[in-house]
Amino acid sequence: MARICGRAAPGFEVVARAFEENFDEFGERGAAFCAYSGGEKVVDLWGGEAEPGVPWEADTMAVVFSSTKGVTALTIQALAAAGAIDVDDRVSAIWPEFGADGKGGVTIREVLTHQSGAIDFPGYREVIGDPAWWLDPDRIAADFATSRPAWEPGTAHGYHGVSFGFILGEVVRRSTGATLGSAFRRLIGDPLGIDVYIGLPAGLDSRVARLADAPPVTDPVTAAYLSLFTQDTLTARAHLCDEKGIAAMAEPFNDPKLRRAEFPSGGGIASARGLAAMYAALACGGQLDGTRVVDSRSIDVHRAEQVRGDDLVLIFETRYGLGYQKPTPFVSLAPSDTAFGHRGLGGSVGMADPESGLAAAYVMNQMLFPASSAPTRSQRLIRALYEAARQ
Repeated sequence: MARICGRAAPGFEVVARAFEENFDEFGERGAAFCAYSGGEKVVDLWGGEAEPGVPWEADTMAVVFSSTKGVTALTIQALAAAGAIDVDDRVSAIWPEFGADGKGGVTIREVLTHQSGAIDFPGYREVIGDPAWWLDPDRIAADFATSRPAWEPGTAHGYHGVSFGFILGEVVRRSTGATLGSAFRRLIGDPLGIDVYIGLPAGLDSRVARLADAPPVTDPVTAAYLSLFTQDTLTARAHLCDEKGIAAMAEPFNDPKLRRAEFPSGGGIASARGLAAMYAALACGGQLDGTRVVDSRSIDVHRAEQVRGDDLVLIFETRYGLGYQKPTPFVSLAPSDTAFGHRGLGGSVGMADPESGLAAAYVMNQMLFPASSAPTRSQRLIRALYEAARQ
């Protein structure tokens, strides 16, 4: 039986039971879940192992993959609120080289809403296996400047699995002189005092859980979907995948060198406490414990639905605000249409729901691709949270 620590406030015991069941019945190895209601922390749970023989602690962090995009979206939101960026500006007005190959009219808004079509670049398979590439922002920018839109920008949307963060990161660097990761720490991370990083500082590696790849998939529907990442498809291209797809992502992200990289689409590292606190501020009008990071109007603008419909990359219906995911039957954020946030490869998620005052985050080290009809571990936890909050 896994070691479970932490607490659930009176009335939220159902969440603690769901957390325990994830270990007993659903293959959990090590994980944490934290949730807020009305700005008060009501659930703070952790358990299992961060790596074999090492217990998961209250401040253990994990790679959260595309849950990083919510962190990136909030950074852009804060910079826009401060007047440093206008989301309707053309990317090429800030980064002239990006305007090549039909991208001259692409706006920051179109990148945030996955409409730019700039999902990859020629020859990406030759560089993605080189850790030095991920650590070189000048080289990354030069490569994405050569991207040729996979569709006419602004006419459709398709998930920008990797390019989302790198394009926005270069916009931030050219607009402010700071990297996106350092801008996040200055504007949000440090003021809130949270363990959320895009580019892990030296000395924190011992607090990062070791990822474990997902076991082989037996559900035929899920297996067929994952095969799209191994072929010459928009799905694979948008994630810069080769023939290995996304089935073996643990090893590269367990490398401390890659943890240093500022990968604003999928390299974020966070504790559940940190990510939940970030979203708790968004669920409470932009402030938490007296610290304001954005205002309520900005939250309403950036969480409002911008695009909805068939996603050319993910091949199912998606909805996006300005960088944030919105719930659909296939995007398991929360059982509420008013929630927003982002989930990540293998299981992590962060979300806020201003109407209910709820916010939550789940991080783990055992990656899973559950059967298409099965609830995810985070779905079980967040559904239990809403159930408890309704009592």
